[in-house]
Amino acid sequence: MSSCDLLLWKNPLETGKVFGGLVVALLILKKVNLVTFFLRVLYTTLFASSTIEFVSKVVLGQGLVTKYGVKECPNLPGMLRPKMEEFLKQLPYYQSQMRQLLFAASPQHSFKAAGVLYILHKLISTVRLWPLLMIGVVSTFSLPLVYKTYQREIDSAVEHGVKTAKTKSAEFQQIASEKASPYVKQVEEKLGPISQYLSPKSPSSSNAASAVPLSTASSRVSEPSYGSASGSSFPKVPSAELSPGATKEEDVVAGLKANEAIAL
Repeated sequence: MSSCDLLLWKNPLETGKVFGGLVVALLILKKVNLVTFFLRVLYTTLFASSTIEFVSKVVLGQGLVTKYGVKECPNLPGMLRPKMEEFLKQLPYYQSQMRQLLFAASPQHSFKAAGVLYILHKLISTVRLWPLLMIGVVSTFSLPLVYKTYQREIDSAVEHGVKTAKTKSAEFQQIASEKASPYVKQVEEKLGPISQYLSPKSPSSSNAASAVPLSTASSRVSEPSYGSASGSSFPKVPSAELSPGATKEEDVVAGLKANEAIAL
């Protein structure tokens, strides 16, 4: 019988035996001190067997305990060896899993394990161990059957709860952003030009900036104009040639004056 069938009460008789045995053991654990209980059982058994053996030898000439007692011990090694061998075969796998969990081969799994252990630590430190064990046993043998019976209703309720939690978280996030926006604006105003480097740029703006063609960007950059001048705007230089024979100073001065008159 598998553990799933046991927890789902496929065989009520077998499941009832296991469940009843666990409950009785927990009740005994609560009401009885096991150390003193086993010591009392042992010394009572030894005292009774020795007394019966001694009296029967004196009266009957033969001990009743040695005559009718158990002659052979139960074969505990033969019973435990297969289970121990199966456990030892699976032990390397559990060692590997423990090593990966301990040295954070998967940080997500290590965080989950740490969270579970933290919750168990808080529960055990605040609640006594016996109530936790009793709640664990009752839950183990009742919750799987309840979920199997009302699976559709439970799944729909869980799905509705997840959707509600998502919508509420979105609303709270929007409210928080609305309340924080004035403070963000104040910080940006205080920082001045530095805020544009600290504020994250949206992907749409970066994509839009990268989508501007090179020709358009280059056309926006205008070179500084230093003034345009064509050949017609410059004044004409008078073309006056000196005579080859004008070697005297007077002839040169007269030629320069004539050129000035023509230019005017």
